[in-house]
Amino acid sequence: MKRPIINIIVDTLSLMVFTVMISTGLILRFVLPPGSGGGEFHGVGGRRSIDVFTGLTRHQWGDIHFFISILFLTLLLIHIILHWAWIKAMVFGTAEHPQKMRRKIIMVFVLLWILLAILFPLLIPKGTM
Repeated sequence: MKRPIINIIVDTLSLMVFTVMISTGLILRFVLPPGSGGGEFHGVGGRRSIDVFTGLTRHQWGDIHFFISILFLTLLLIHIILHWAWIKAMVFGTAEHPQKMRRKIIMVFVLLWILLAILFPLLIPKGTM
């Protein structure tokens, strides 16, 4: 398959997955907000009422949201790989048009920021309340 066709497929899938990710995020924020998972007790038996949307609880929607976002990040990585030559030319320049050191320094900071954002949950120890 030719590279432009792969690029169109990856970009189209990315848009579709991103809109689903936004949709699940809106469900988690507005339809099933925190506390909708059964914090209230009803009746003598102490049964909990758990809100659901299309038969799924907030926790299940959170799982869907998580895996959709992993799929989106995978598609984003493929997109970056497809455009790697352009990214290198923009950051480091070409033989005819070399880039200034300032652009390289900014790019290093951007890459470090992305790396720290991805690794943040792994770097900070979990605590209890």
